[in-house]
Formats: sequence, structure tokens, C-alpha cells
Amino acid sequence: MNEDNFTEEFVLVFRTNINSKRHVKSISRLLDGQTGILKWNIDLSDIDNVLRVEVSKPDCAPVIALVQQAGYACEELTD
Repeated sequence: MNEDNFTEEFVLVFRTNINSKRHVKSISRLLDGQTGILKWNIDLSDIDNVLRVEVSKPDCAPVIALVQQAGYACEELTD
């Protein structure tokens, strides 16, 4: 295994008020444009409308700021 090519990934989970496909579409431009965000999805069937983000650095603040900038609530879920 070549450890030079290994990139660590972190999973961050947030509670949001993003509750429709239209909202997901509106936030997608912001999240897709971030280099530190590798993958993301929102579970619209979950009561907390969970935003799950795979990132290269375990820092919640930029994700929360992006989502709030778009006009939605966003709070880190722990455990």
C-alpha cells in the first residue's frame, strides 16, 4: 500500500430544516462548489433532515456557515 496517496476522510452529520427536493437543489450549488467537501446527501425522510457530509478536514464550522448562508438552520449532531 502506498501511503503517499492516502487521504483521510471524515464524516460530519448535521440536523437541518432542509425538507424538500427544491431546498436540496438550492443548497447543492453551494456544497458542490466546496473543495473540502467530497460527498454529501440529505435524508429528507429523517425527522431531523440529516445532512451527511464527507470532508477532508473535520471542521463543522464551514459547513454550518454555508448552510446558514443559504438561509437554512444547521446544527451538528453528535453521537
